[in-house]
Amino acid sequence: MPLNTGKLISAYYLEIDYLLERVEGATTHYQTLGLERSAAADEVISAYQKSVAVLHPSYYKVRAAVPDDMLVRVDQAFKKLSQAFADLTDLNKRTQYDVALNSRLSTTRQRDAVEGHRSNPPAAPQKPQKPEKPEKKDRVQENAQGPAVAAEIRVSPELRAVFTRSSKQPATLERRRCERFKLSVPALVAGYESEGGKWQEVTKTINVSRMGVAVWLRRQVKHGLVVHITLPLPTKLRSHGFAEPGYNMYAIVRRVEPLIEGRRVVGLEFIGATPPTDFLHKPWSTFRTQKWAGPDRRREPRERRAEPVAVEYLDEEMKRISREAALTEDVSLSGARVRVKSPPAHFEFVRVTSPKLSFSGLALLRNQWIGEDGFKRLCLQFVDQKWPM
Repeated sequence: MPLNTGKLISAYYLEIDYLLERVEGATTHYQTLGLERSAAADEVISAYQKSVAVLHPSYYKVRAAVPDDMLVRVDQAFKKLSQAFADLTDLNKRTQYDVALNSRLSTTRQRDAVEGHRSNPPAAPQKPQKPEKPEKKDRVQENAQGPAVAAEIRVSPELRAVFTRSSKQPATLERRRCERFKLSVPALVAGYESEGGKWQEVTKTINVSRMGVAVWLRRQVKHGLVVHITLPLPTKLRSHGFAEPGYNMYAIVRRVEPLIEGRRVVGLEFIGATPPTDFLHKPWSTFRTQKWAGPDRRREPRERRAEPVAVEYLDEEMKRISREAALTEDVSLSGARVRVKSPPAHFEFVRVTSPKLSFSGLALLRNQWIGEDGFKRLCLQFVDQKWPM
């Protein structure tokens, strides 16, 4: 079940992060394995096996959800754990290691004692002091106009990325309704297909916000499809389930990017903790969100214009799937809404051709729905040509 798998992913993500911090911060073999120096050989073996089980779980779906940057840390931690295990389970090596460790600790104590003595030398006769110059302001005050760091708070890199804002604001107008943060965490996405039934895929997020998330998906999904997603979303970005390890939400597919190296970017908009009513009867259907009532967020104004065009539907290898005559309803330099009759169930690109305007442009699908007249509307974005306005 998605919920159970999602909870497992969330719990594992927290467990492995804790283990990595322990191993990376360890300065001795005993700290690496989380043991006392008096630990027996069987305790060393047990600690190593438990650590390796966390780094390399048998449940492959959980392992597949680990972010790429964390996989590098996992490999380094495994090498460090294996070295500690090899030295502490061999009697001769452990004896030599303990001797070297005792020598190192003794040297450290002596150095600390000498430095402590130097920092508190015998009192010297007082000499007349010259008037002191005014002290300079500290760095925090000197850089009052910039970000000031008072103290370092230990926060995991993933959560720090969520709440850190860039000091440089983008030059272009922000078109999002809600700010998104770069965050890569494991996620479980589940949906339905009319023919293939239920499916689910373990993946990773690209960015997150209170209203939605972008994820990598290998499966081809439609615009308007409703899916269920489970992920360890930071509490400040949630609307419910604040005490749960996994955040469970239904979302609608709002953006689908072309396939790159076997996977694609899919933008999901959260719609609630419960699905739409019709979802219970036909979960593979496509849905529409409520019409945006705020200010126009288009990059370019669109003009209502009916132009007959030919539409070719292409797959990811740019091979034609089918072709039909269509009619534009509105256009702009970089996009158009086209009324069509029978598009295929899945396609990657659309080529729009207008002999009258000597135009032929490749486009990506950005939205689709069925109008009251029974015809489907495709919202397209041109990627190689500009529409002749």
